Amino acid sequence: MAATPLRCGPALGRHALAGALGPGPGAWFAAARPAPLPAAPPAVRSSSSSVGCRSRAAAASALVREEVEPEVAATTVAEKLLQSLGGEPASFTLWFAKGYGRRAAPIGPLLQERLGGSVVVGATSEGGVIGDGAEAQSGTFALSALALAGDGIRAFPFHTGALGTLPELGRGGSWAEAREGVDPVCAAAFASLPVPGPVDPQSWAGLLDTAFARLGGTPGGRPPPPVIGGLPVGNHVFVDGTEHAGGGFGMVLQARLPGASLEPVVCQGAVPFGPWLKITGVAGDHVVTGLNGQAPRQVLEPLMNGPEVPGEGLTMAGIFVDPAPTSSLAAASSASLALAALEGRPSCLVRPLHTFTEEGYLVLSPLTDSLPYAEGMQLQLHCFSSQHALAELRARAEHDVAVHGGRPPDAAVLVSCGARGEQLHGKEGVESRILSEVWGRHVPTVGFFAGGEFGPVGLRTYMHGYTTSCLMLRAEKES
Repeated sequence: MAATPLRCGPALGRHALAGALGPGPGAWFAAARPAPLPAAPPAVRSSSSSVGCRSRAAAASALVREEVEPEVAATTVAEKLLQSLGGEPASFTLWFAKGYGRRAAPIGPLLQERLGGSVVVGATSEGGVIGDGAEAQSGTFALSALALAGDGIRAFPFHTGALGTLPELGRGGSWAEAREGVDPVCAAAFASLPVPGPVDPQSWAGLLDTAFARLGGTPGGRPPPPVIGGLPVGNHVFVDGTEHAGGGFGMVLQARLPGASLEPVVCQGAVPFGPWLKITGVAGDHVVTGLNGQAPRQVLEPLMNGPEVPGEGLTMAGIFVDPAPTSSLAAASSASLALAALEGRPSCLVRPLHTFTEEGYLVLSPLTDSLPYAEGMQLQLHCFSSQHALAELRARAEHDVAVHGGRPPDAAVLVSCGARGEQLHGKEGVESRILSEVWGRHVPTVGFFAGGEFGPVGLRTYMHGYTTSCLMLRAEKES
């Protein structure tokens, strides 16, 4: 999780610099808070929910907490999923487990056996798990799983031990078909921590962007397929019958029925304020020496103390980055960017501000390992807080429901920064409750608390910090 933020002094008034927050060079690791093994395990707490996805598909999720034995936890989860699915075999299942470490090895095989040999992908996530409308960060043991049945969405699993290599797709899938086909596709992609090899997670996300990029752009000017996921803290990975020690893994999902959709909702938790500012000087990959031709301190301090500051919070910078992931998308139309914004994709990448140097230069978190700050980039201040994070999550979720005629998703994959959840909001389950309120019913969910989150900004995938990155699944059009 993130380090304690550096609070502002009297010179900065009521707004704080984010200090050591956010992803920086090699700062992808988010350590789970240690929790002692209970002397006597408490009673197992579990929940499950399901939703019919019209006539040919169904979704179900289950969360089991404080079950010491992974075999028992997996069996309980499988039984709940099958019961919720009405005995119908699952087409694919995604799971995450906290607290079991290497003992998580039986979970994947047990779920795959009990759920009829479907595609099963999962991993350990010691930062906590999300699922079935709840969150489990502070407890010792938890297992969360989401299963979909029917023919609405197909899953093609993948794994690679080296993030610089595009993995082959299992179950007869191919990147070419995913790229050139007419059906909506997306990637639920994850990279276990510690990250294997010299390739950084941002490059891994960019590689998936490239795999999805098609010559001439997407049909109808639509945004490219989204990549949603993140970095679970843990080294046990299970992909479709095979165990792995870490690596990059996930599923390419393909919506096969009319009206089906696989859409991102990315919530960075920060509200913009003040004018757009032009970067006019940089030093290295994370120091800005000039804004609008002046020293950054001279420009920013009045804004951070001014009347436009939207309440208490930590100051961050929203950088308007180049949205084109590959040369084939370099001529992406303004209509594509507008549609991307309407589909829950933010237009800027938010990074924490750390401090000012003696010269008045601004030190902030790097954008990515391969994309430094550059003269000519546009910057706007943002305020990050629990209040703003919850308001944005609610607004974006409401928008997602509204554009689908008031229909909530059939299921959702939720990846939230380890510095959100209980650490930001003071208790567990706050964001999951917000989503349940917006949806108006219990939507099956699965996810985890991450050391970095994948999600699109404009037309390109980036690794975020302090973000909740969601994938909303609708298996087919509502009849």
